[in-house]
Amino acid sequence: MPTAAVKRYWDWLPDRCVCGAQAEQIHHIIHVNHQRITKDDWLVMKLCALCHQRGPQAVHRLGGERQFLEETGHDLVQLAILNRHNFEVRAR
Repeated sequence: MPTAAVKRYWDWLPDRCVCGAQAEQIHHIIHVNHQRITKDDWLVMKLCALCHQRGPQAVHRLGGERQFLEETGHDLVQLAILNRHNFEVRAR
């Protein structure tokens, strides 16, 4: 269960998926530099269901963020880091 602070961050995230559709699911970044990392509620992306789990190019169907990047050209790790940075800068 996310904390109130995490929920505020998730609510702040853009409501558009990288594909342009309405984003309705939270994807936790699970691989950085080809290594599995511990789930972090602050290192996330909002994705549509097709890009997250259901579509043929879904990050979970492809096996992770690196494969998603190779298949779609969208770097979820970099975007998640940038979103987190922008949220922190906005809060100052």
